[in-house]
Amino acid sequence: MKWFDDDIEKEFERMRQRMESMLGSLSRPGSATLCGTTGWRPSLDLYETPEEFVVLMDLAGVQPKDVEVIVERQVVRISGNRCRPGDDNVTRVHHMEIDFGPFNHGVRLPGPVDPDAASSNYRDGFLLVRLPKEGRTATSVAITVAE
Repeated sequence: MKWFDDDIEKEFERMRQRMESMLGSLSRPGSATLCGTTGWRPSLDLYETPEEFVVLMDLAGVQPKDVEVIVERQVVRISGNRCRPGDDNVTRVHHMEIDFGPFNHGVRLPGPVDPDAASSNYRDGFLLVRLPKEGRTATSVAITVAE
């Protein structure tokens, strides 16, 4: 049984994303840690072609080996860690806007995908995940992030 129609669910999702964005901006100075545990949320775009859904995530400074992508039937989860480049001589920080530390970002897809056919590519600080559309039920699968 559905509680809301699709339009209301989409609006609630947009509201949730806006609230997370606003609350995240309030905590920015404290969230830019030296690989701490506060976490952050990289920017993500989701778009669709006739054959697939495509996720594009801004992961500048994240090493591909530090990224994990889990694809389920209608959800993709991307997690990892971005560490601040070390400079042991820093005695005081005057301005800090770049987020560092662990991240975990999941997005519900508009339709089912074939996890076994999913692929990813990481280049120039962007992760591109291609998710071919599928009508059958499938289990979740982890995919390797390739450079």
